[in-house]
Amino acid sequence: MTSRSRFTRRRDAGLVAGVALGAAAIGLSVFGALAWRAVSIRHASQSEALTQFDAVRARFSPVDPLVQRDRSGRFARHNPSRPSARPPTQLRVLAYRAAEERLASADVPLWFLRIKGPAAALALRGTGFDLESLGLTAEDLTRAGVGVVLDETRDDGDRVLAWTE
Repeated sequence: MTSRSRFTRRRDAGLVAGVALGAAAIGLSVFGALAWRAVSIRHASQSEALTQFDAVRARFSPVDPLVQRDRSGRFARHNPSRPSARPPTQLRVLAYRAAEERLASADVPLWFLRIKGPAAALALRGTGFDLESLGLTAEDLTRAGVGVVLDETRDDGDRVLAWTE
């Protein structure tokens, strides 16, 4: 083997490694941008937050949420009848922390949850909403159709409302 062919192989290997490293950096940047844009956190009084929660709930029929906490404190899944003309494409979460008067909202495409799975928790940061603790996947949400996933008000005034659309 000549020194020229060794040089060409090294250069080609370096080029392949550089392209792979560049693609990984671009992928991480896209993931980071999607996760960062997914969440909005702002100051809100309890009455402002309640108005937003009520506006969302008014868009849905009075069917029970897909998941509810039972008396023992565990989450139980229900199978509400949700006739839908189209499958949901988005998971939306609205969370209020009463002590801090902080209202967080997150919008995450279901395709993102399918692809990134546990890493999508970053996109829901600040909301207190965790699909894994609820025993739900993106496929479960798609099968359930458009509607309320969770609507929970805690004793301390905190509230979490999650829905698909």
